[in-house]
Amino acid sequence: MKIKVGFFAILLFFSLLMTHSLFSLASLLAAVLHELGHLLAASVCRIRMKEFSVGLFGTGLTPSGGLYSYFDEIILCLGGPLSNLFFGSLSLLLLRHDSSAFLSAFIFSSFAYAVLNLLPIKGFDGGRICRALLLLFLPLPITERILSLLSFVCIFSLWTLSIYLLLRTASSLSLFVFSISLFSRLFLSED
Repeated sequence: MKIKVGFFAILLFFSLLMTHSLFSLASLLAAVLHELGHLLAASVCRIRMKEFSVGLFGTGLTPSGGLYSYFDEIILCLGGPLSNLFFGSLSLLLLRHDSSAFLSAFIFSSFAYAVLNLLPIKGFDGGRICRALLLLFLPLPITERILSLLSFVCIFSLWTLSIYLLLRTASSLSLFVFSISLFSRLFLSED
């Protein structure tokens, strides 16, 4: 499998390491476990991966040639969030015995990563699952319109939540930037 890492991903990685932030490192661990969950699901479905890429908008796995079923797509997409839920829950059990700040940050990161990735947004695991399920019953053009509408509603809701949190608590700038980047990705990819 070919590994492709973008310039901004390298910058982000080094900036996370230089901050010495437990939360950043916990988030990075949650992201790695998420991708390993996808790889495990791919091996269960016997889907070979051609490329693993890390870029400005996240990570991605590219299957090597051949078609696979909607069921395999759903299993492949569930692998990452289920991995986050599994390791987050396991860590929650460990938190009873060891209440470290890193463990708390990892639990939050794992659950947040799982929930965000399960949102029905184009390009997210939830969006791909939603697309596969809709294609079982509806033609492609209708499926794409429904998924675009769901993506818009979810991203707009995240953006609205970020504005509320910014005004109410003067925090959550990262959620605001994240939702704006999702908006731009959604609209730039449509052109």
